[in-house]
Amino acid sequence: MLRFVTSRSSQTDDHRLQMSSMIDIVFLLLVFFVMTFRITSQEGEFVMAGADAIVSDGESRGTNLPLILRLDASPEGRLIAISLNGQRATSFEEVQARLIGLEEDGALRDVVMTVDCDSKLKYENVIAALDNVTGYRDELGQLRPLIRSTKFANRH
Repeated sequence: MLRFVTSRSSQTDDHRLQMSSMIDIVFLLLVFFVMTFRITSQEGEFVMAGADAIVSDGESRGTNLPLILRLDASPEGRLIAISLNGQRATSFEEVQARLIGLEEDGALRDVVMTVDCDSKLKYENVIAALDNVTGYRDELGQLRPLIRSTKFANRH
């Protein structure tokens, strides 16, 4: 009959080997997650209203100022044109600057903005538009609200 003899020291060495390989795996996972982590811009907090949002007395929730943000897309989903109330804009920052001017005049109080998006437009462009129209940071870094309520255009 064969007998295997194991010494006490070899058992402790095995445990050390197993622990070092576990630590290696943990560090590899840590490096993987650190290297693949992507910081994204924080999405703004915005209120969405349905296309037919009305108050109980039958009046629409906004003032008489209609705000329609039109976003056109290429067949690949890239943003190709931006317009605010029919006036072309070159960037979301330009749209934001126009809204800041209206906000300083007090014209944006309780206004509901309609966002009319092309169906092929990529999601990231819609979020960028909503981030720019719902608020901005002033010189002191404080978040200042612009449009408090938005809705998407009804397309049939």
